Amino acid sequence: MHTGEILKRSVSLYDAFWPAIQAVSGDIEAAEKNQKTWDWLWNKNGLLPSRYKYDDNTYEYPNSEINPEIIESAYYLHEITGKEEYLNMIKTYWKDIKINCKNEVAYASIKDVRTMEKKDYLATFFFAETMKYFYIAFSQGEFDFNEHVFNTEAHTFKKSDFNKEEAEKRLEY
Repeated sequence: MHTGEILKRSVSLYDAFWPAIQAVSGDIEAAEKNQKTWDWLWNKNGLLPSRYKYDDNTYEYPNSEINPEIIESAYYLHEITGKEEYLNMIKTYWKDIKINCKNEVAYASIKDVRTMEKKDYLATFFFAETMKYFYIAFSQGEFDFNEHVFNTEAHTFKKSDFNKEEAEKRLEY
């Protein structure tokens, strides 16, 4: 922090939300390049590892909790650009999750994306966020992206339902 010395070069699967932010901010070219990099990392294993060291192609944390961020970014890019390649990415992510994470009962997190060994665990955000992005991505016109705002937990709020006066009152402005 104080010297600028690079200590390690790694990314966390939580960083995969960044292409969505770039797209919403209007930097489509950077968002598309960034998303292609995340898609490459997904396709390398069939899921994203929690933490990947790109300078030496190793895994700091090879587990996968089936997080939504890469799906979220592909969804935003599909909605903003209209390009089918992003919907195709989402279809691949869905197929891979079904192949690698589905078990007799539901779905499971993965201990190591290199071996796809399942854990006896599933984070609650899988249904609350990951599956929600799949649902809205595959709804094909039943969900209007431009009529909603998403919070950080993938909850949608219809813009027409927003009441500025009520919000100010509740926030005690």
